[in-house]
Amino acid sequence: MPDPPGEGGRFAADLYELYEVARNDLRPLAEQYSGYSAEVDRTTAFDLDPTAVAGTMSKNNGIFRSGSALCTLRDELQYAFAKSSENIEAAAVALIDVAEDYAAADEETQSDFDAFMAEGFPDRETPEPPSSPVYPDEDRYRDGPAPKD
Repeated sequence: MPDPPGEGGRFAADLYELYEVARNDLRPLAEQYSGYSAEVDRTTAFDLDPTAVAGTMSKNNGIFRSGSALCTLRDELQYAFAKSSENIEAAAVALIDVAEDYAAADEETQSDFDAFMAEGFPDRETPEPPSSPVYPDEDRYRDGPAPKD
C-alpha cells in the first residue's frame, strides 16, 4: 500500500514535483517574459507608426496620431511582461524554498527527496534565475502602470 499523502516517500514525491515545476517550468517562463520585455523595449515610435508612403495628410489626421496611442500601449505591454517575469520568478523561488524546507522536516522525507533529486538533477544543472526584465523608461511606470478611470 502506498504511503498516504503527506508522509515519507509520497510527501517527498510531491515536494519534488513542486521543485521541478519551479526550476524547469517557471524559471524558463520568467526568462521568456524577461526577453519579451527587452524585445518590446527595442521598438521605436517609427516601428509603430511609420511615415506614410503615399496620400495626403490633413490637420488632426497626422501620421503620429496613432503612434502616440501605440507607444502608450507598447509601454504598458512592456511593463506587463517585465512585471510578469518578476512575479513568475518570485513564485519559482517560493516553491523551491518550500520544497527544500519541507524536505528537511524529517530524515525519511529528506532522504526520499534527495533520491528524487539525484534521478532528476544528476549534475544539479537547472535553469538559473532569469535575466532582469526591462521596464519602460518613463517615470509613470516606476510604481506600476497608471490607474485607469
